[in-house]
Amino acid sequence: MTRIIFWFLAILVVSVAAVWLADNPGEVAIDFQGRRIYASFASLAFVAVGLAALTGGVVWLVGWIKRDMPLFGSNQVVKRQQRGLKLLNQSLVALSAGDHKLAGRLAGQAEVLLPPQPMVHLIAAEAAQRGGNHKEAAKRFAALEETDEGRFLGLRGLLSEARRTGRESEALRLARVAFEENRKSPWVLKTLFTLEVAAGNWEQASAALSKVMKEGLVADDLGKRHQATLAYAEAAEHNLKGDRDIARKGFKKAMSLQPAFYAAVSALARLELSGGNGKKAEKIIMDAWGQEPHPAYAKLYKELDAAEAPAGWLSRVRALVAKNPDHPESLLLLTDALMDAQEYSGAKPVLDRLLAEHPTRTAWQYKLALVHALGEDPDPVETALEHALEGAIWQCTDCGHQPRMWAPLCESCDGFDTTLWQNKADIVSGHNKAEGGDPTIALLADTQV
Repeated sequence: MTRIIFWFLAILVVSVAAVWLADNPGEVAIDFQGRRIYASFASLAFVAVGLAALTGGVVWLVGWIKRDMPLFGSNQVVKRQQRGLKLLNQSLVALSAGDHKLAGRLAGQAEVLLPPQPMVHLIAAEAAQRGGNHKEAAKRFAALEETDEGRFLGLRGLLSEARRTGRESEALRLARVAFEENRKSPWVLKTLFTLEVAAGNWEQASAALSKVMKEGLVADDLGKRHQATLAYAEAAEHNLKGDRDIARKGFKKAMSLQPAFYAAVSALARLELSGGNGKKAEKIIMDAWGQEPHPAYAKLYKELDAAEAPAGWLSRVRALVAKNPDHPESLLLLTDALMDAQEYSGAKPVLDRLLAEHPTRTAWQYKLALVHALGEDPDPVETALEHALEGAIWQCTDCGHQPRMWAPLCESCDGFDTTLWQNKADIVSGHNKAEGGDPTIALLADTQV
């Protein structure tokens, strides 16, 4: 509305001026090189206005030609880059839509029209990866690494390709370079830690883990467990080399980080036992049993005096289980010692309690042996034994592998610190929840990468 009023007023002013000039034409005389030219003032005014309009039209026409028909100069470059950016956007849309062939072709066309662009290499590399052309993808990632803006992304792509082809040493080198580029990137820290572990560089892996924990990328309890595992692995290497003092310190460090750490406790007790320090080994086992009993501790405890009589063994077992009398492993070990000493009357109430609280296959096997020893009917026990679940076992939480012994790396999937001592019944219950009982667990299972 304002614009219409403005144009109306402008036309009115021009009209009034034209009428006034027509009514008052005036007279102008111009002397130029001996000649005198006569004209009205109104004519000169109209000529001046016409020249101004013509000049403005010429200027506009020249600008329009340079802007919309760029045949030369900087505007030609601008137009070229605009076409390139349009193609680049189209390639990104094609990539998002899953058409990697079209995305790669459009990215190549955009590359011709644009100056060096990290985005071109990134889209082309992603399209090549999706199309299975890993050689082209590696070439693009290498080109991306050479740019200042895309160096970090290029390193990540090259690292991914190195791991895909099994070049772990090259992947570790690239991870260290990427760490120097960005010391707080979550994927760099996690990848560096994983590769250091895979290479057996326990000290470097521990340093990487400290940074991971500092950035809050792993829960504190899990981080401490990993630290304990790394300390144990490093100590175990020193023990194999004969560096007993360093190994002893490493095992103690692992136990300080994770008091109920079966592997460190067992290794330290064996180290002391092999060195002739039976009393120290016994104290280590008894302290560990008080925190969290484990069958391996019972085996080590037996080795302290393997030639003793059943009565002596029973006496030592009573001293050990007193540290944690209500634990299933304590009841199981006490049952075994009582059966070995042929004290069946004492074994029966302990075994009945064990079966009432923790009816595992091992407990039912002891019950069957006791029934045979007492001359009772074994049929009900054998029936129960057929349906009994296994007790606690070692199991990898990543792949489900069940090894005979614990190790820092899973022998099946190479997962680090994924083998845990778990009750078989709890494992089955956990699987049932993940299949439909607990939506949170199911969601976590679906989002694991």
